[in-house]
Amino acid sequence: MSDKRQYQRVKLNIPGILSHGHTNIGVMIEDVSIQGLRVSAEEEALATLPFDSHQPYRIAFLTDDKAPLIEAWVEQLYRHTDRRKTAVAVGCKVDHIDVESLAALRQLILLNSGDPSMSQYDIDTLTNAIYGKASNASQS
Repeated sequence: MSDKRQYQRVKLNIPGILSHGHTNIGVMIEDVSIQGLRVSAEEEALATLPFDSHQPYRIAFLTDDKAPLIEAWVEQLYRHTDRRKTAVAVGCKVDHIDVESLAALRQLILLNSGDPSMSQYDIDTLTNAIYGKASNASQS
C-alpha cells in the first residue's frame, strides 16, 4: 500500500500544554504538517478533556526559554491508540493562530525540517497552508 499523503511532516517532539476551559494537560507536539499538528498524551490525561466539545482547544508551547510562546487553537481530528505505547496520538487541525505565533512556528519548522532540500518555497507553502486553513476555519 502506498502513502498517498502529498504533504511533508516536520518532526518537533516539543512538550506543550493542551487546554480546554480550566483543564490543562501535558502533551508532546510530535510534528506539524499542512494538515495540522500531531500530539501525544497519556490516556488518563486525555480523559479529563471534553472531546465532545464544539469549541477549539488551546495548545501552547515554547521551543526554549528565549523563544516566543507559540499558541494556536485546534480541533481534534482523530485519536490513535497503539498498544505498544503508553501515549495516545491525537491529530489536530489548526482552527486559528495569530500572526506572531505563526511566525514563530515558521522559524521552528525551518530549524527542525532537517531536510536540506526543503526550499524557502516549501516552508512558505507549509506555513501559508497552516495559516490559510486556520483563517478559513475561524471565518466559518
